[in-house]
Amino acid sequence: MKIISKNGFSLIEIAVVLVILSILLAAVVIPIASQVEQKRTVETSRQLELAKEAIIGFALANGRLPCPARFSSDASNSRGKESFCIASTGPCVGAETTTVQSHGNCSNFVGLVPSATLGLAPTDEFGFAVDAWQLAQNRIRYAVMDLDVIGVTATSCPTTQTNALTAENGMRNATMSCIAGKDLLRVCSSKPAAAPGSAVSCDTVPIDRHLTRNAPFVLISLGKNAASIPTAGTDEAHNIDLDNVFVTHNPAPEFDDLVTWSSINTLFARMVQAGKLP
Repeated sequence: MKIISKNGFSLIEIAVVLVILSILLAAVVIPIASQVEQKRTVETSRQLELAKEAIIGFALANGRLPCPARFSSDASNSRGKESFCIASTGPCVGAETTTVQSHGNCSNFVGLVPSATLGLAPTDEFGFAVDAWQLAQNRIRYAVMDLDVIGVTATSCPTTQTNALTAENGMRNATMSCIAGKDLLRVCSSKPAAAPGSAVSCDTVPIDRHLTRNAPFVLISLGKNAASIPTAGTDEAHNIDLDNVFVTHNPAPEFDDLVTWSSINTLFARMVQAGKLP
C-alpha cells in the first residue's frame, strides 16, 4: 500500500533523504576529525623537539641539565620551575624548593618539563607546558637520569660526584668518559621485561628491543588518550611509572604516547662546542 503525503513527500522518502544526509555528513566529519588529530600529533612532536632543544640550550648555558618541575595541588606546586630537595641527598617530601641548589638533588627525577625555567609555551594555569591536546593530563613529562659517579681508583673515575647530570659542574667533575660508561635512561621498542615501576631493561626476546641505553633525559606526551588510566602492564603504563625505562613505537589501539630523547654523546658534543666540557 502506498503511503502518500498531501504535502508532497512520503515518510519513506523523508527517511531515505535523512539516511543519505547522515552518510554525507559522516563522510565529511570523520576525515576532518582525523585531520585534527593528525595536526595535534604533528604539533606535539614539534613541541617535544623544541623542549629538547631548550633543555640542551639550558645545559650549554648552565653546565648541567635542569631538574623536573613538580606538580602538587597545594601551595608546594613548583609552577613550572625546577624543583630541588633542600638536602643534598635522599628524598625530600615536604622539604622541596624552587631555589636552585648546586648539589643538584632533584625533588623528583621523573616529573614535568620545567617550562617556566626553560621559557616554554603554551602552558596551563599552573605554568606547566601542555601538548596540543591541552588537558591537565597532557602536561609534558620529563625524566632526567639520577646518576652518581663513584671515584674508585686513579685509573677509574677521578672523583665521586653525586647527581652528576644535574649538579653544578657535575658533568665536568665526573668527566665525560665516566658518565658515558654508565647505563642511563633506556627507551624500548616494546614492553620491558619487568613490571612498571621495577623495569631495569628492555625485553630481549626474540631480539634486543633497546632503542637507547644512554639517554640523559626523556620527554613524553601521553597523547590523545592521556585522560585514560593505562591498563596495568601495558606499554603506556611504563611511561607513567617512576623507573628508568620508557617505551615508544608506532601507534596502536592501547598506545599513542609520543617520546623523544637526546643521547649523551649528542649532549656532550654540544657542550664541548660551547666550552662547557671537558
